Amino acid sequence: MSAARPPPRAARTPSAAARPFILAAGLLGACGPAPAPPRPIGDAAPLQLAEGSLVAYVLAWSWEGARREDDAFVFETDRGYTVGITAAHAGLGRVEMVPCEPVATSMADAVSSLLIATAHAAHSRVGDGSAVASPLVESFLDPEARLYGRGFAGPHAYCGVHMLAVPLAAEADDGFALTRQSLALTGFWSAPGSSERHALDASINLQDGSLRPLLGWTAWPAALQPGRAPVAVVITRHPARAFDGLDLATMSDIDLAFAVLGNLMQGAKAEVASAAGDP
Repeated sequence: MSAARPPPRAARTPSAAARPFILAAGLLGACGPAPAPPRPIGDAAPLQLAEGSLVAYVLAWSWEGARREDDAFVFETDRGYTVGITAAHAGLGRVEMVPCEPVATSMADAVSSLLIATAHAAHSRVGDGSAVASPLVESFLDPEARLYGRGFAGPHAYCGVHMLAVPLAAEADDGFALTRQSLALTGFWSAPGSSERHALDASINLQDGSLRPLLGWTAWPAALQPGRAPVAVVITRHPARAFDGLDLATMSDIDLAFAVLGNLMQGAKAEVASAAGDP
């Protein structure tokens, strides 16, 4: 009589402690090398990035068109006013990439496009991983560009970037504090042909936003170390042009502040820098 066979041994399973390491190894093997950043050739938009790759936002100020006089940046507006800014601060609450609008190829597509939330002047598109919400008080007089934050690209191509200015109760790096304001300005102005200076002390506590197109390629910003992201969206604001079109002598401080905030947002220039090299 032959001996009975022993029962088959159960397959061994990895311990609970080992499972995370096995999963990580599998993911690394599946991911492969990181996708190459886009080459800065041709138009920047539509900008197609590898899904899940990082996109950095860099904020900058340009005082082009202004001159430094003592403690103020002084410039002339398109209506002949002379303006001097000694201090200016704004609150930024959110920045995100905005997908290109799809081309409607049928009546169903046209109706569908009306139902999809997109970014517009004061309200941001919802649910895109590229969004960075990091409340920040900025000084217009800060000479250095700064990294605002980094988000994650989605599967779609991007054609613009949306910024949202918000009232904040927080301090800037220079110690100035906004008190639930989105913009605060200090300085002076003079009417066309006059040397008389009028005090400028204006602020606003309303939010405002702007959807800016990706205008082109630019050099890699010094504010962002290489390797921190494959692309950076550099957003430059121009305070000396934010007073254009305004009749300062007829405006209240609140109206002036809100108009300047709107012009500042609408006049922002958004460009893309690639880790693949400068244009």
